[in-house]
Amino acid sequence: MPTPSSCLLIDHGNSRIKWALTTAADMTVGQAIDYRDEETDFSSWEKLNTVQRVLVSNSAGPKAFAYLVNRCQKQWQLNPEPLQAKPEQCGVINSYLEPQTLGADRWLALIAARQIYQGSLAVIDCGTAVTCDALSKEGVFLGGVISAGPKIAADALVKKAAHLDLDEMHYPGPFNTDTASAVSAGSLIFTVGGIEKVLNEFRSKLGDEIRVLMTGGWADTLAPLIDLDAAVYPDLVLQGIQFAAGEES
Repeated sequence: MPTPSSCLLIDHGNSRIKWALTTAADMTVGQAIDYRDEETDFSSWEKLNTVQRVLVSNSAGPKAFAYLVNRCQKQWQLNPEPLQAKPEQCGVINSYLEPQTLGADRWLALIAARQIYQGSLAVIDCGTAVTCDALSKEGVFLGGVISAGPKIAADALVKKAAHLDLDEMHYPGPFNTDTASAVSAGSLIFTVGGIEKVLNEFRSKLGDEIRVLMTGGWADTLAPLIDLDAAVYPDLVLQGIQFAAGEES
């Protein structure tokens, strides 16, 4: 069934708030909002006058959700509905002993990936954190790993080592002749190395035909560096919200 009309879908991360508006079966993705605590600029929502429901995947914690509640109540007199992982939904089976403790963003990305591809797959979400999750061809979530994203890793290193510095994050290759580029390149390529290690272990269990789907703010940067084919889906969590809401409506 389609998502209810005039439904605002929100993927609230630690750094950015991605969002989309659905009308019937259509989804229009808006410009992501930088999350800045109480200084977050929600002005891009001012013209959204017909919102009837707000569905949220929140990875940024209770304080961030409280700011969001205040905004939604003030503008639409609506309480946003936080989504959480379930034991089973949209063809995906959750293997966590306590299913609701799996992050909603990971769960919803798996749901979207399952609708895109029915075989064995890996979902790599590259944001503030990097998550690598495995899904069997039967739709069973087998588990995954979580690590710091490349920017968090680089910032932590620079904070602990006063002689290092960092500017724009990019990967020029391994032969860097200035410190900032060396830190940037190292953080990116070691993130890639970790992802490749996990994918190789996934392949040993799920087979070489495993499909790799990537999402998150660093996906476009990291995908070309990985020595395996990886398809980038920028709005995978939003798509998962749409599918989940459609099943429940």
